[in-house]
Amino acid sequence: MQDLLRDIVTLLERRSELASDVIMSADSDRLKGHIQDFLLPRFDDLDAPLMVVLLGSTGSGKSSLFNALAGAELSEVGVLRPTTRTAVAVAPTGQPLPDALVSMRDEGLATVVEKPDSRRHLVVVDAPDFDSIEADNRALARRLLEAADLVVFVTTDTRYADEVPWHLMNRVQARGVPLLNVINRLPADLNDRNAVIDDYRRMLIEGGISNQEVVGVGLGELDSAVNGLSQRAVVTVARALDRLVEDDSARRSVVEASLEAAVADLPGQLDRIGRELEVEASARAQLLELVDRNYRVGRDDIAAQIDKGTFLRSEVLREWQDFVGASKVARVVSEGVGKIAATIRSLFQNEPAVTAGEVREAALSDLTELVVSEANQAAASSAAAWTRRPHGQEAVESHADLWSASPDLGGRFEDRLESWASKIGSEIMQLGEKRADVARAASLGVNVVGTGAIVAVFAHTGGLTGAEAGIAAATAVVNQTLLNAIFGEANVAKFVDEARQRLDLILDEELSQDASRFEAALPIADETEELALEIKNIARRLAE
Repeated sequence: MQDLLRDIVTLLERRSELASDVIMSADSDRLKGHIQDFLLPRFDDLDAPLMVVLLGSTGSGKSSLFNALAGAELSEVGVLRPTTRTAVAVAPTGQPLPDALVSMRDEGLATVVEKPDSRRHLVVVDAPDFDSIEADNRALARRLLEAADLVVFVTTDTRYADEVPWHLMNRVQARGVPLLNVINRLPADLNDRNAVIDDYRRMLIEGGISNQEVVGVGLGELDSAVNGLSQRAVVTVARALDRLVEDDSARRSVVEASLEAAVADLPGQLDRIGRELEVEASARAQLLELVDRNYRVGRDDIAAQIDKGTFLRSEVLREWQDFVGASKVARVVSEGVGKIAATIRSLFQNEPAVTAGEVREAALSDLTELVVSEANQAAASSAAAWTRRPHGQEAVESHADLWSASPDLGGRFEDRLESWASKIGSEIMQLGEKRADVARAASLGVNVVGTGAIVAVFAHTGGLTGAEAGIAAATAVVNQTLLNAIFGEANVAKFVDEARQRLDLILDEELSQDASRFEAALPIADETEELALEIKNIARRLAE
């Protein structure tokens, strides 16, 4: 069992590491503390001292009861409790302390007073008020509950029906820790006292908290020497603790009952944490799907505009047409590809290469602007959608940059596009070296010319599939025929297809990298679903 408990602690530590805030990890942290502070030490030593924890709301008289049981003024008493307060414990001199209490003392959360006349085998702890205005005090009270062998719950005749204490009582019941209920400040009239006690017992039974002892403390029965209740007032509580001191079997029964109930409660707690993780994993998947959908829309728009040529400004197309002499080539298309060579040579002989460079630069610049524009739209749409989801809203609020594309997307894409275009130029040169028809064009920068031609072909045909592609568009036919005449139709078709594939890969990778910022900003880690399965599996093993 101890090995299994340690495995659970490891899983719960992973849960806390994956949680983005204290709220998400609260349940796992509490359960981990319960196992480390109570279950493991108790399994290792069933005869270790019992930890008796006094719990109660503000002004219930809990500290007055504690001082009476301790026989000394050890805990500060007051109806209005201080806002900062540690737990106070009393133990026999030289007696080993429960591991949980040692941890709290070392953390500065508990003060331990050793008294030679304190009850043997018991450590009695006055916990902070569970309804304290300080969150740390409430957390410490809950931590003491998880480490208790016996809980003494203190309330009053006017507050036992309050809603807040019952949340605590439900956890006491779920944990299965033995419970002793003390009603303080009961009225002097015996009938009235019995009426309050009977009503409280009824509420316990109706709340599913049955078979628990209820005792009362009279109004005004105080002892100024200890700044607490009188010994006569607390006699019933004192006797209950004395029985545990005197009877080893009774004390062992309390330990075994508390331990058995705590283990039985584990599967339910683990299953709840597992379901919580499953919900988070589902939320994560839905959020990422929203991002993926928006970036897919942007990617499809880019592909469509490349195919249609709408990413190119009209003046870019006109410059390209003027540069290649579209009107001249168009006149001889009908005469056959074989007669194009002479026209090609005449086209290149007197044209300045800088014009082709400008066309190429403008075309690539327009494509970069298109990619950044679509990424901005995808990011903004995704961020807006996330603000309507709890975990997504948290991510967007923490990462305002998600509302637009990454600032360096344009520069990154432009650099890669330039490399892509340069590779095209290099490959054109390699193809051209094998054909005599391109010799004169090489001196004019055929890599620039070829790149511009391919970009224009992309713009009008979406890639080459044969000589008939784009036949209805004169410019497409001119560009296609021009490349075919220089390099051969089979070479051009393969070349353009491979160039387009490389461009598509660049687009996919850059948009994917931009979208990945959303995943990185999520408060939910990608291991959440796997961890949920592991936790639920170990819960089933415990329940078997």
